[in-house]
Amino acid sequence: MGVPFSFYNFTALIDLQRGITERAEDSHAEAFSILFCDFEELDKTLIKDSLTRVLRSSDAYVHNDNFYFFILYQTDKFGAGVVEKMFEEYFSVPLRHEVVSFPKDGESAQELFDALQAHVKKKLDIDLEFLDHDSRHLKV
Repeated sequence: MGVPFSFYNFTALIDLQRGITERAEDSHAEAFSILFCDFEELDKTLIKDSLTRVLRSSDAYVHNDNFYFFILYQTDKFGAGVVEKMFEEYFSVPLRHEVVSFPKDGESAQELFDALQAHVKKKLDIDLEFLDHDSRHLKV
């Protein structure tokens, strides 16, 4: 089912997840992951239904147009791959995707965004430079 957040709260959402993880003294090697999925070619009416069918109530997500970012609590890269496969099965198409995990790929929102940008640019040739600006400035 997942919990939606405004894209402009993405940084704050990552900071909140880090705080929960640290307070719980979570000893997982990868305490949470950010799964990026490109839903650009998908039927818009099916996307909302997929979110309720695939995501857990403890998962959160933001999106910027057709780029979706899923914050998956207590999920390592393998687990995020399982979620991505569930989306692929739902839509019956391969998805362009990438995953970064806390703290392995970064210990701050900035470090995680930088790692995600680098991986997505290298693997998918998609520029996520909007993570440098929009997501780091909360619009009130």
